[in-house]
Amino acid sequence: MPVAFPPALLLSALVLQLAGSPLAPRPESALPPELMPLLRALKRHGFRVRIALPPARRAYGQYEPASRTLWLSPLSFELGIARQTFLHEAVHAAQSCPDGRVLRPIGWTLPLQPVVRNEISGLLLNAYGAHSRVLEQEAFALQGQPDAVPRLLRALEQRCGGRKASGAHIRNGTAAGQVKPLALAVPGLRQPS
Repeated sequence: MPVAFPPALLLSALVLQLAGSPLAPRPESALPPELMPLLRALKRHGFRVRIALPPARRAYGQYEPASRTLWLSPLSFELGIARQTFLHEAVHAAQSCPDGRVLRPIGWTLPLQPVVRNEISGLLLNAYGAHSRVLEQEAFALQGQPDAVPRLLRALEQRCGGRKASGAHIRNGTAAGQVKPLALAVPGLRQPS
């Protein structure tokens, strides 16, 4: 005869099982110390940071304009890409700052090795729509720069000022009020569901 367990007990068991998993949410303190000034600046400008599975499946990071939330998958820590993923999503937060409604490129001209430039071009063509390629190109280019944190701190101050950021979306022919989240996904790599 099957045994029925109360839903609360099943949920508790699932939480306990997930707690030891590389997919378990992590505290913000899991970020490397060098990123803490950027985390504080993002919060000061009204952004939230969650180290938990992003809403977009198979994404290592995601910026959700409607809620001003940067998502960083715990799996990115296991893969050794947490720093790059956090910086990538922070670029999107800064891109949303000029008016809080539309993501706009910051306008950085960043040095890239030809092989890195080619890899970014391939990712953009295969995984992103035309409406977000310029934004994504800027985020991918910055995430590997040694001076990424100071650049982002300056961009947040210049673009966000003392105001809290408000909801943003990409203007790409969507109806007013619709929001399209930006997610960092790596083709060929699968994140467990």
